[in-house]
Amino acid sequence: MSGWSELPPEIIHMISLRIDNPFDLIHFRSVCSWWRSCSLQTFRPIPSLRCPLPPDAGGCGDDCHILRSRVYLVTSLSHDPPRFWLFKLQEEENGALALQSLLNRRTSSEWGVSYPSLLIDLLNSQVVELVQEHVACYTYWCDLFDGPAGSYKCEQPIGFMRLDGENKEFMALGRLSFQGLGMYRSFEDRWTEIETTSGPFPDGITWFNGQFYVIDTVGVTKVVKPTLEVSSFRRSRPCNKTRKRWFVKAEDKLLLVEMCTRNLEEYRRPHLLAEKGWFEVSELNEERNDWIQMEDVGGRVLFLDDHFSLSCLPNQVPGFKPNSIIFKGVLGYYGHQVFEFGEQGFILLGDIPEYTQLFPSPSWIVSNV
Repeated sequence: MSGWSELPPEIIHMISLRIDNPFDLIHFRSVCSWWRSCSLQTFRPIPSLRCPLPPDAGGCGDDCHILRSRVYLVTSLSHDPPRFWLFKLQEEENGALALQSLLNRRTSSEWGVSYPSLLIDLLNSQVVELVQEHVACYTYWCDLFDGPAGSYKCEQPIGFMRLDGENKEFMALGRLSFQGLGMYRSFEDRWTEIETTSGPFPDGITWFNGQFYVIDTVGVTKVVKPTLEVSSFRRSRPCNKTRKRWFVKAEDKLLLVEMCTRNLEEYRRPHLLAEKGWFEVSELNEERNDWIQMEDVGGRVLFLDDHFSLSCLPNQVPGFKPNSIIFKGVLGYYGHQVFEFGEQGFILLGDIPEYTQLFPSPSWIVSNV
C-alpha cells in the first residue's frame, strides 16, 4: 500500500462505523472519492444507552436511559467578517437528532418552539464540537398521596465515563431514585448503591481524570473511583456565602464555580442578585484534595447551565470577553446573564450584541448561503 488513499475498503468502512458524529462523517467522506465509496453513506443513528433502574427503585420505571447532547460552534467562512453560531444537538432515544436551544433543554417539538432544519454548507463553514452533556432519563410514578396520580418523565444530570471507543461500555454516576449515590457499570448491567446516607442533592457531578467528582449543597466534595471506593473532603478555605455550584472542565483542569451572595435574600431576588452577587472560581488540586481559589477564570469564557457547562477561549469567537461567565438566570429569572470579573454586577446578555447573535437560529444557516 503506497498511501492513505489506498486503504483497503474494509478498513475504511470499519473506521466509518466507529464515527459517532454526523459532521465528522461528512468530513471523513470528503477526503477523496475512494473513501466516500467505501464508507457509510449517511450518519448511523446511535440509540441511547440503556441503564434500567432496579425493580425496588421506589416508584420508578425500568426505562432509564442516557441521552447525550453535543454543543457545536459553526463558523461561516463565506462571510466577511466570519459569522458564528452556537447550538446543541440532542440524540433522542430512538437515535434521531433534535436541535436544542443552547442554554435550555427545549427541542423543536417542545414549548411551541420552532427551530429550522440544519442546512450547513460545510465547504464554506467550519463545525467544531465543544462539549458533550449526559443526562439520565426515566419515568417516575406517583400516587394520590404524593400529588396528582400519574407518571412523569425525569431528567437528572449524571457523571458519565466511556470505557471503549464504540461507546458501548460505560459507567454512570448519579442520584436518581436512590437515597444516596448509585453507579451503573455496563459490564455488570446493574446499578450499585454506593452511598446510602441521605443528604442534599448534588450541586455538581462530573468525571475527571478517571474519577467521578460530586459536590453537594453544603460544599462537601465526594470522590468516587470506578472501583466504587468513596472518599470526601472540604476545601481548606470554606465559603459560607455560596448559593449555587457548577463543575467546569477547562482543558486539563477541573474548576469549581460558585455563585455567591452575602445573604439568602439577595440570592432569592433577581434584582438584588444582579446588583450584589458575584462568582468565585477554584481549581482542583488532586494531590492535596483541595480547591484553590483563582482570581478569575484564566482568560476563558464559561457557559453554565443546569445540565452542562462549557469552557472556551475568547479567540474562538470574536466578541467574547475574557474572564466572563454566561449563565441562565436562576430562581424565577429565565433570561441569560453575563458576569465579568473586574466589573460590578451582572449584565443582561441581550445588552451585548456580539453575544446575542450567537444564540438564535441565524438566517445564513437556514438559507445555506
